[in-house]
Amino acid sequence: MVDPNVIAAVVWYVCGGLILYLGYLIAVRGRADLHAEYDESVDPAYVSRWAGGTALVMGGLVVAYATHQLLYGFDPFLLGALIVALLVLSYVTKLFARGYGYRGD
Repeated sequence: MVDPNVIAAVVWYVCGGLILYLGYLIAVRGRADLHAEYDESVDPAYVSRWAGGTALVMGGLVVAYATHQLLYGFDPFLLGALIVALLVLSYVTKLFARGYGYRGD
C-alpha cells in the first residue's frame, strides 16, 4: 500500500511544476499576456519581471511543501501557511499584472 503522504506529495509536485512552468513562461519567455489579469496598457517587460517572478516564488513554495510532506509527512500548520502565502502572492501577481508600481515612460 502506498503511503498517503507520498500520493499527496506527488500531487503537490505536479501542481508546483505547473505553477513553475507558467511562471517560467511569463518571467523568462516574456509572455505577460498569459496572466489572466494582464492590462495591455502596462509594459509587458514589467509584468513579466514582477508577476512572473512572483509566480516562480509561488511554484517554489509548493515544491518545497511537497518535499517536506514527502520527507516528514503532513503538517497542518505548514499547509495553512502555504495556502495563506499562495493567496497573498496570487493577489500580488494580480496587482503587478494590472500595473501596480509601473511608471509609464
